[in-house]
Amino acid sequence: MATTASLKKDIKQALAVADYDRVAQLALENRKVFTILISLSFNKDDLGSWRAIEAMGVAAGRVTREQDTTMVRNAIRRIIWSAREESGGMGWSAPELLGEIVRSTPQPYSDLPTILLSFHEEDEEGIFRRGVLWALGRMAEAGVNDVEGSRQLLLASLEDGDPRTRGMAAWAAVRLGYREAASGLKTLRDDQNRFRVYEDGELLEKTVGQSAAAALQVLART
Repeated sequence: MATTASLKKDIKQALAVADYDRVAQLALENRKVFTILISLSFNKDDLGSWRAIEAMGVAAGRVTREQDTTMVRNAIRRIIWSAREESGGMGWSAPELLGEIVRSTPQPYSDLPTILLSFHEEDEEGIFRRGVLWALGRMAEAGVNDVEGSRQLLLASLEDGDPRTRGMAAWAAVRLGYREAASGLKTLRDDQNRFRVYEDGELLEKTVGQSAAAALQVLART
């Protein structure tokens, strides 16, 4: 079996070219893959960290389908622990990691959306809140929508004082399709503040107004 160092190197090489199937294959062979992906996910200014987050979902889905949920459940416990104060509170990507697991295979992990939503409740800096919003948007793409409390969070986040949170809320609104968000989105159409979001395998910079306009277009078609 590969050493942890060589396994981490293999994973980083796969992430560099967005080869998530390779990461998933490694996860089938070695349970350390999930631990390594968690460790690589913390720097949200780094594209590689976001790809580690996306790879977590792909790998979790493959392991769940071809083996069982045991290894993934162990990873979930580590993710949740990483976000708790007693762990040192370094698990800033916990909502995104959990969201990607749900997005990949919703049914076996139907308990997770309400858990990840709860992360924003004790978050004074907004880091978890933005992660929760991103996760809600990603899960909605897979048909996991209307998580209890998500509407209230989205509406409040559209009025947040931090433009990064407003932007992420507008980005999520495109995917969630909550009609009651329209009035809040209209107030953001001219908001030129910029935020960064991971989308389609890349870390992109958008304006809050661009995302608000995109969400309003979606709502107009529903």
